[in-house]
Amino acid sequence: MIVVVVIVNCSLLASTINVNTQAIESANTKIVLQSPLYTEDDKATFVNGTIPARAVTFSGHGITKGVNYTDSGEGLIIPRGISGVIDSKDTAMITASGGKASFTFHEIGHSDSNGTITATGAAFFDANATGNLGFLGNVVAVNKDQIYKDGTDKVIAWKWK
Repeated sequence: MIVVVVIVNCSLLASTINVNTQAIESANTKIVLQSPLYTEDDKATFVNGTIPARAVTFSGHGITKGVNYTDSGEGLIIPRGISGVIDSKDTAMITASGGKASFTFHEIGHSDSNGTITATGAAFFDANATGNLGFLGNVVAVNKDQIYKDGTDKVIAWKWK
């Protein structure tokens, strides 16, 4: 078994994400993270509710395997003390040429003293991906997400093989 430690540093000013991975092998099973499957920047466009949960609508843009896309979706943030659970529904990536990939994601995150949430999760793409996003059909991706107090976030995801 290999345990993978992923350290992600996000900078909104530089608009880059630096990723360092470190693998620790403890048996003959290997988990390998390739280059990121996709990266995206989103902004909450509507937030409703406080406790026990907040409904969020978001939209943004990203890139996957050299293909630019826009994305939009709805999520539910359920606070749990200084941590929380984030779930989505009706999330989609769409390209200018008409490619589409729909997915749901689930994350668990922790908030720091500045209100930034660092979350880790997984995205589950359905089988109906089309066009230049067709390669995302039935894919599972693991991700890191930095959600800032101003409602913006940066996501980086890797294909789970």
